[in-house]
Amino acid sequence: MGIFDKIRRWLRRNSEPRYDNVTITNVWDGTTIKGHEPVKEHFRKEKELLEAHGSSIIFQVFRVNLGAKTMEGLLGEKLLEIKVDGNSVSGTDKVAAVKRWVHSLISERSRLGQEAGARPDLVIDEADRISFIFAGHAMGDDKFFYVDHPMLLPAWVQVLLHRCEFEEVAAIMRELQHAKSDH
Repeated sequence: MGIFDKIRRWLRRNSEPRYDNVTITNVWDGTTIKGHEPVKEHFRKEKELLEAHGSSIIFQVFRVNLGAKTMEGLLGEKLLEIKVDGNSVSGTDKVAAVKRWVHSLISERSRLGQEAGARPDLVIDEADRISFIFAGHAMGDDKFFYVDHPMLLPAWVQVLLHRCEFEEVAAIMRELQHAKSDH
């Protein structure tokens, strides 16, 4: 092996960036990742997600079960997942407008599914309300989808279908979380 091959091998081994002094802070909950190995692993996972899903928004649709005794039961099983390009939503779109659009996407999937004999629990009509949950927080209708909810794409948004005011769903969520923390 020549000197240039040795230099190339040394450069490859020593050219990896060091993240010893890097701290990543989650904007939603304030958790931090510090140090070379944890930061390197975080970047690896982000790269993997981007390669697998691209710059997309994945809307995960659930029908709320108001009689549930657990958080898992409240959401029940995922009914549908709709993956859209992140550019489908603009920086000036408000959450309410995106909800109307997602409602139409669910309606279309529901109609096609019913024609194919699929899930009767995916039926959606005008009485159904939609709430978005992102990073554990409800997305307010009057907020901007991106500006008021910082997200890196790909991003997952839970879509809750319910026939009551969201405040009722939120109250049940709080009760279930409180009951869980008491145990």
